[in-house]
Amino acid sequence: MGRILLLLEHQENRRLLSEWLAPRYSVILPEVAAQVTEPADLDSQPFDLCILDARALDHFWEWVQATRAAEKPVILPFLLITTRQDVGYATRHLWQSIDDLITKPIEKIELQARVEILLRSRQFSLQLQTTNQQLQQQIVARQQAEAGEERAIAAQHQSEIQFQRLINSNLIGAIAADIEGNITDANDAFLRMVGYTREDLKQGKIRWNDMTPPEYRDRDRDSIEELRNTGVCNAFEKEYIRADGSRVPVLIGVTVVERSPRLNCVAFVLDITQRKQAEAEMRNALEKERELNELKSRFVSMVSHEFRNPLNLISGTAQLLVRSNNKLSEPKKQELLQRQQAAVNRLIELLDDVLTLGRAEVGKLEFNPIELELEAFCRQLVAEMQLTAKEAHAIALVSPGKRFTAKVDKKLLQQILTNLLSNAIKYSPQGGDITLELTCQKNEAIFRVKDEGIGIPPKDLQRLFESFHRASNVGGIPGTGLGLAVVKQAVELHQGAIAVESEEEVGTTFTVTLPMDR
Repeated sequence: MGRILLLLEHQENRRLLSEWLAPRYSVILPEVAAQVTEPADLDSQPFDLCILDARALDHFWEWVQATRAAEKPVILPFLLITTRQDVGYATRHLWQSIDDLITKPIEKIELQARVEILLRSRQFSLQLQTTNQQLQQQIVARQQAEAGEERAIAAQHQSEIQFQRLINSNLIGAIAADIEGNITDANDAFLRMVGYTREDLKQGKIRWNDMTPPEYRDRDRDSIEELRNTGVCNAFEKEYIRADGSRVPVLIGVTVVERSPRLNCVAFVLDITQRKQAEAEMRNALEKERELNELKSRFVSMVSHEFRNPLNLISGTAQLLVRSNNKLSEPKKQELLQRQQAAVNRLIELLDDVLTLGRAEVGKLEFNPIELELEAFCRQLVAEMQLTAKEAHAIALVSPGKRFTAKVDKKLLQQILTNLLSNAIKYSPQGGDITLELTCQKNEAIFRVKDEGIGIPPKDLQRLFESFHRASNVGGIPGTGLGLAVVKQAVELHQGAIAVESEEEVGTTFTVTLPMDR
């Protein structure tokens, strides 16, 4: 059972981690971590792993360095618990003092996995030290053979037995090899790790240099040079190519057992696949958090900008009506009221888009299909949109003139076509013809909205339907980036499809296809 020292400032964190770890490990918990002010207070309690927070690291970093140095070459791991904000606080001591870190909030499974990997690393290091000491003793015994050859042979035999027991323990992979790539022996744990059989080993089919990907061969050459100079190399990470062609990430440590006639070594190999997967999951989680924060920032920016303009217009016209009511002509009053109503309508559209997206993301966007006569619906919608458009825009409905009835959600269909027509108007600042084309074929209703506007750059088409995304050529044209995201959600709720064709400075065509009997 590993001994774990907890140095945490927060009392509740100490209690919770102690409860999580106590069933499997021996937990050393200073009565009040905050009262530990001198390194001497900690030196009397041996441990195999220290878990500490950023404050403790900053306070005791000299003790951490000294303790790690005193244990060398044995690994004494330190695990830092921190928040993303505190990573910067701990950076000046982080990489020279800490073996791993975990960010809050802490997942119990992730904590257990990291603790287990770090304790395994220490166990592996202790085994390496023990084996190295034994092998050094064997060398000394050989050199002193004239003083007692029988005793030296017995010691060698005993060392070989102990080494073989370690090889066969299957706690970690172990191999006997030379620096030319030959593997003369391996335990079952290593064979399983690389996907080969013992028969492959006997036939000489397993060579460590053949299993090493090209990008790691420079590191292997450095390790061989280190072995020649010191007889041992520090543990390092690499990958092996398995028998099936896949790769396995490993942590490997090597020590020399014989220098003549060639440099023969023993290597211990730990599969670190789980640790690498945990690191990848953490990176993905951080990336998703970053993207979410960006979306939040863009949403706040959109709300502050797009909502402010209509509100300012409403406020300004209201004040003008109050202060100058008697001085204004009736047509002027009507104009101001119409401007107020247009601003209110704009706010309602923005709120509808935000609410629609919010409901869609949590799966609560309602779908209420009814029988709807499409040609009449589209004709009325075009007439309403023409009222809000400038004189430079001519909106036309093109249809066969037949009566088409489909089972659709009227509110969602109105959002789809309104957003597409509004965009056609907005992004045709020079005016031009806008067409809503309605056709029905193979039990599907097809709506095409065409404009002669600024078009969409090809590089923006892939992200066109993402929330808050706007094309790179919109310039100063106002907008939220929500309209097309709402359209896509509404189309998918109908189990329909949407496509876009566009050419810059020529125009854009959106095609929406909906089943008529949904």
